[in-house]
Amino acid sequence: MKIGKVKLKNELILAPMAGITNLPFRLLCKDAGLRCSEMININALERNNKSTEKLCLTHKDEKPVSFQLFGLREQPIKAAVEKIEDKADIIDFNFGCPAHQIVGAGSGAALLKRPEKVGKIISTLVKHSSIPITAKIRLGYEKNNVMKISKIIEDNGADAIAIHGRTFKQGFTGKSNWKAIAEVKEQANIPIIGNGDVTNGKQAEALLQHCDAVMIGRAAIGDPHLFTRIDHYLKTKEQLQMPSTKEKIDIFLEYTKLAKKYNLLNLHTLRQKAQEFTRNLRGSRIIRKELNKVTTTELLIKYMESLK
Repeated sequence: MKIGKVKLKNELILAPMAGITNLPFRLLCKDAGLRCSEMININALERNNKSTEKLCLTHKDEKPVSFQLFGLREQPIKAAVEKIEDKADIIDFNFGCPAHQIVGAGSGAALLKRPEKVGKIISTLVKHSSIPITAKIRLGYEKNNVMKISKIIEDNGADAIAIHGRTFKQGFTGKSNWKAIAEVKEQANIPIIGNGDVTNGKQAEALLQHCDAVMIGRAAIGDPHLFTRIDHYLKTKEQLQMPSTKEKIDIFLEYTKLAKKYNLLNLHTLRQKAQEFTRNLRGSRIIRKELNKVTTTELLIKYMESLK
């Protein structure tokens, strides 16, 4: 599969997720065909905000990588693109985030109520970027207007569209509407990426009947090897075993080494990651309580090692 001139090794894409898809986590998602950054605020990027610049860290081992921008105004886009296009392989723009602080500021899914604004943002990105431009959207804000929005995005020069099969009002409730994604695919001349309700190989295979690639977000939290299992299933129809407790702890410890290497190791984030990586393990409630008691990263790592 190709997005513009960027070739992906498979049809599996790690979704952009705030607080989740930082560089260490992306490096662990070794069998995702494309890995997406956390959301990057175009205004903060224009102002050279140090925390925002950390979100733009990348490494050759995760290529190709997509950086996802969000915001409201077109004016900062040129400066934002100039700062990231030599690091990213693809620039994505967020029109789907349901977080209330983002929507309340008029960004993310709120822009689905303003189709003309969506078109202006995409055309501005295309004008100033030398690399492919993509968009991530939902079916609509309250009602489904995905056909209109997707056509505007394509007509303004985007190279692909990722569609989460729910409206903003749905949040993450109900089922992802794959039929609506398929309807966009039928009329589009660019790749359509389906997103929503994929947690295993069989579901990924089913969604691929409706679109060109599958984007996976929530199911990958704490489980970067999910892409390995799905990729293996798509190639062989064989289900790999879920990682053991020891394997999950080893993956977490690999994350800590990467986080330390890139100066991203802090207690708050590491505690969050430890809770994510131990989700669904036997005794996870007790593990969460113990993790909340630790006061240093060193003690947290020692506790996690003791679980193996």
